Amino acid sequence: MTDQDPMSRPGSDDSRRYFTDRPASQAPNRHRRRRGPGDPTTTGSIPIVRVDRALPDPTIEYRTPEPTEGASSYFEVRYRSSDDSAMQFTDPRWTQQPPPAHARPEPPAPRRQAPPPAPPIETPPEATTQPTPRSRHAAPAAFAPRTEQMPPASVPAEPVTVHDAAFDVLESRPDDVGEFPRETQVYPPDDEESPAGYGPAALDILDDDGDDPVVGGAMPARRRNKRVLIGIGVVVLILVLVVGGLGLKWFGVFDSRTDYDSATGSGAVLVEVPSDAAIRDVGQTLADAGVVGSKRAFVDAAENGPGVSAGFYDLPKGISAKSALDMMSGTDKRVGRIIVPEGLQLDSKESTGGNTRPGIFEMISKATTFTTDDAEYGVSVEQLDEAAAQATPDELGVPSWAKQKVQELTGDHRRIEGLIASGAWENIDPRLDAKQILRELITRSETRYTAWGLLDGNDAKLSPYDALTVASIVEAEARKEDDFPKVARVILNRLDRDQRLEMDSTANYTADVRANDLHGDAYNDDNEWNTYKHNGLPLTPIGAVGDRALRATEDPADGTWLYFVTVDEDGTTLFASTFEKHKQNRQVACRNKFLSVGCE
Repeated sequence: MTDQDPMSRPGSDDSRRYFTDRPASQAPNRHRRRRGPGDPTTTGSIPIVRVDRALPDPTIEYRTPEPTEGASSYFEVRYRSSDDSAMQFTDPRWTQQPPPAHARPEPPAPRRQAPPPAPPIETPPEATTQPTPRSRHAAPAAFAPRTEQMPPASVPAEPVTVHDAAFDVLESRPDDVGEFPRETQVYPPDDEESPAGYGPAALDILDDDGDDPVVGGAMPARRRNKRVLIGIGVVVLILVLVVGGLGLKWFGVFDSRTDYDSATGSGAVLVEVPSDAAIRDVGQTLADAGVVGSKRAFVDAAENGPGVSAGFYDLPKGISAKSALDMMSGTDKRVGRIIVPEGLQLDSKESTGGNTRPGIFEMISKATTFTTDDAEYGVSVEQLDEAAAQATPDELGVPSWAKQKVQELTGDHRRIEGLIASGAWENIDPRLDAKQILRELITRSETRYTAWGLLDGNDAKLSPYDALTVASIVEAEARKEDDFPKVARVILNRLDRDQRLEMDSTANYTADVRANDLHGDAYNDDNEWNTYKHNGLPLTPIGAVGDRALRATEDPADGTWLYFVTVDEDGTTLFASTFEKHKQNRQVACRNKFLSVGCE
């Protein structure tokens, strides 16, 4: 490439490659030569050469360095022309830059007749080859313009891109490196015929959609954004449809409303209603068991109904939703549910009136025994007795504060007396055996006792097991709520004085018949529960304990009473601190025909 090469760039002039003499009119200056990549002529710092009119200095020997073998191809030595009177720097030559890539010349005037398609343009071999090495001071060869084969006539023409790559590796470009190579849109000249369907007019058609021209095969940003937005919209629409469908299904829009019209049905099935079940869950359970025709039918019937309690039900199959709701609202179809009254014992007990009061074991057996189409459920009293007497404390779920007493009485089912708290037990699972049922009741009773304050301590400094025993006696002796703390005080006062309790309830515990006016064999029976025969507390609690008696034991009334007696059927109780006063109170009971023993 010569100095007059039109493709030359700033700095291609050879006069800028040397340290030249300055004219007489030019002030002395200093020049620093730049070292290009791979330049082997210098190492380390570049020397500074002073230029003035005294050069050359005869005292200095000037030698031209010769390139060594394997030197860079960019290194070349040139000599100053002898006919130049004075060499100096010249203004840089700048060539007219091609128009930007996005610029487009005005389209030519339409021609009347479309010429035949032009043959495809062959790509020159030198366009694909690498640039040859250049000398140090010569301007590097420019990349050959890249031409592309014109597309078929049916495809709109695209501008041909060429790269202006002429630059000197020894120069610093004023432009950012990222702008190399430059791309120039080349259009056919006006004096050449354009193939049919090509040219600037065809580009106008491509730009009708408002997108930027496609350069290098990339998708226009605006069109790409449209496709992304469409994809997001489709995903959102699918999510809305899915969520909406699930919501409609949850609200029962697609549910069947089939319902039976029978009020009695046939057969039987066990149905469990969990404590946290919603009415829709109950309807689904009934529909799955064949009790009602559909979940929706039961939900509609229960919309304004009384609701359904958690627990177990023995229901017939094939009944209407309203009939199922009525059965589940009552207690006739409930199974596994018992209500333990305060003071009730494990064993059934006959009273003086000839009536038998069922014990806790009998109530459990009755509540869990029934037959369905596919199974027989329930445990017997004998099975409960056996489990209570022989199972280990851990198998029965006995709390730690009662394990020692229970272990000592192994073989006697009464060792777990009082460990089942009073109150309603709504969901005893009839599918469990006797040992499992007792374990469930004892474990849940411990939770109740803890909530009632059994483990919080008491004024008498009693252990939890002894406090439970005292509370069981209070349950059996007191009638009115105001008397509970007083009865507890009498028991504690006698224990403090080491005086026998002599409570009728403790002697009645082992008697075959419970009597209000204790006498005879029950009075004289020498067993460890009879406080007429033994000092201190009975061997175990004598019945189920409730909240009132337990709180009265923990916080008894203040007083010096040592005696009390109930004087009528209403439960009126008189208290005394001396035996003489107590005998007077007993005569009141005799006059009321409530007592007959010891009356004058």
